[in-house]
Amino acid sequence: MSSTPSNTPTHPQLRTNSLGLSELVFQAVTHIAPASNVIFAFPIIALKAGPVMPLSLLLATIVCLFIGNTVSQFSSYMPSSGGYYSFATRGLGSRTGFMATWSYLIYEIPGNAGLTGFLGYFVSDMLHTEFKINVPWWLISLATIALVWTLTYRGIQLSARITAMLGGIEILIILAMSITFLIHPGKGSSYTAPLNPANAPNHFAGVLAGMVFSILALSGFEAPAPMAQEAKRPASFVAKAITLSLFAIGGFYIFTSYAAAIGWGTGDMAAFASNANPYYVLGHAFWGAGWWAVVLALINSAVGVGLAATNATSRVMYTMGRAGTLPAKFARIHPVYQTPTYAIGFFLIACTISILLVGFLLNPDTIFNFLETVATLAVIVLYIMSNLALTRYMRRRQPAHFSALQHGIVPWIATLCLLPVLFITVYPRPAWPYNITPYIFVAAMFLGFVYMRQREYANPGSLDRAAALLTHAGPASETVSE
Repeated sequence: MSSTPSNTPTHPQLRTNSLGLSELVFQAVTHIAPASNVIFAFPIIALKAGPVMPLSLLLATIVCLFIGNTVSQFSSYMPSSGGYYSFATRGLGSRTGFMATWSYLIYEIPGNAGLTGFLGYFVSDMLHTEFKINVPWWLISLATIALVWTLTYRGIQLSARITAMLGGIEILIILAMSITFLIHPGKGSSYTAPLNPANAPNHFAGVLAGMVFSILALSGFEAPAPMAQEAKRPASFVAKAITLSLFAIGGFYIFTSYAAAIGWGTGDMAAFASNANPYYVLGHAFWGAGWWAVVLALINSAVGVGLAATNATSRVMYTMGRAGTLPAKFARIHPVYQTPTYAIGFFLIACTISILLVGFLLNPDTIFNFLETVATLAVIVLYIMSNLALTRYMRRRQPAHFSALQHGIVPWIATLCLLPVLFITVYPRPAWPYNITPYIFVAAMFLGFVYMRQREYANPGSLDRAAALLTHAGPASETVSE
């Protein structure tokens, strides 16, 4: 048992050699949230690409493989529980690296909170509409947070196995529904229409516009990186997990978007895009009472994202606590479960506060779009900075292994593809309350800058010492004592 003295180190550490390749793949898959994106993102993609969603998602998968190359390369050369903190700090230096990691925290906290909060609203609304049962939305959200907290607190192996199970269930449900769509095509559907760019609004320009939103639907693939210290063969498995998850979910999106266009009707995709919940309509039409399987897939997706995001972000915070850029309490490890309990609690409390603030100050039906927009801005900045960090790191610290294609051209192409994503997130100016999300992101980044300066003032040289620890301790930098 893990509580025996022989298996518990004198100074508790993360549980090593706990995660195989399959667990790491599902860590990425569930963090991407495939079921949630199929239900919520596909109508947005259809607004731009019409029935040609599969082509937009194919191009987006290629771009995300370019972005994933950055994380895979870093994970191969320096696998670390610090994830982006280790990568950005070694590539860009202590201060820029800290700010890149702060952007990662801004991405993960509202990203997880947005889906968990909206789950509460969605299930509460469905219970009231279908059964006249009134359950407060915030109670469902808090129950989800409590479940995630319990599972991630009690050990990485338990939470990773449940993550894999939930990820598998949500994918099977959406695949089953997609097959139903293909067997029962909508009125006026053409099986070849989704393959012809001319069928998109504005033709190929519509395909490209749909690609912009499709990239966001694939974000989250980097989640295996912070699990490196707990993974088997981390230098190999983390990079493979990132690539495999992108191929798997990219293919899943291409197939399910094709099926959705066929099932709805390829000649009427404007109605699909404008419908408040087209999968609710399709589920009722094809499965009758079985449409609740779609709700089950969404619940699975929200819980799975919560587990994956909590595990990943808590490991980054843990490493920052060991390095001294966050308070030392973030590096606390449970002596039995070998999990970073303080970091887990802090992350989930921050998510809870985000959910309640947006839900009560605005409206619960705005939680998803509002918080996910903030997360989108943060992840775009994070990906761009990481791409820059890879080129600089390989040229300066791994010159013998530097490849102009893999470490120069590919990350720069990925960065150029991300710029239009950033642009469309803020322009045209969104309606209230989404028009304030860029200011919230900027304010959160400014708060991080103030914290960084205060940390340096109170403890001169702390950032540089942390950077030196990450740079010189090698991939196993986590073994340095506090």
